[in-house]
Amino acid sequence: ESLNFPNYTNLARATSFSDPSSIMPILSPEAVEFATEIFNAADADKSGSIDKAELKAAATKLAEHLEMPPPTDKDIDARMKTLDTKGDGTVLLEEFLLFLAMMKLMIVSAQMFDAASGGKGSIGSADLKTVMTKIYEANDLGTPTDEKVDEVMKELDTSGDGVIDFEEFCAFMIPMLIALAE
Repeated sequence: ESLNFPNYTNLARATSFSDPSSIMPILSPEAVEFATEIFNAADADKSGSIDKAELKAAATKLAEHLEMPPPTDKDIDARMKTLDTKGDGTVLLEEFLLFLAMMKLMIVSAQMFDAASGGKGSIGSADLKTVMTKIYEANDLGTPTDEKVDEVMKELDTSGDGVIDFEEFCAFMIPMLIALAE
């Protein structure tokens, strides 16, 4: 699988990370050190930022380390557009680390979503009740009422289509994962 999530920008906006330091506990000190080494190695001109070609070198090295296919030029264009918050064609180390932390959160969220949805691509009320029951039982809270499940479903199903899609799930789950990591 590629490290490409086409809706990364929408998900990042949906989670409202105005303070990049809030997401950093997601990366272990070892991961930050490794990513910093990759960033610095890719920063060929030692400017303290990386341009598109240098980003491709860094992303390729990360993909190699994770035993994933290298990013395509289209992947790099999308990542550059997302990461270059100043619009000057460069990415700072902090932006690079933020991206990696967000990608880690999205991968974890995708795994959780797949497990909760049974691979169906959306979470319905019955799926949500199963997940909530497991959480309630694990915390000695009994069983959630149908009303509670309906309340949570209504809160998470922001589109109102009766199911929770991946973006809705991430908008809920990613802030929770960050809070747990802090």
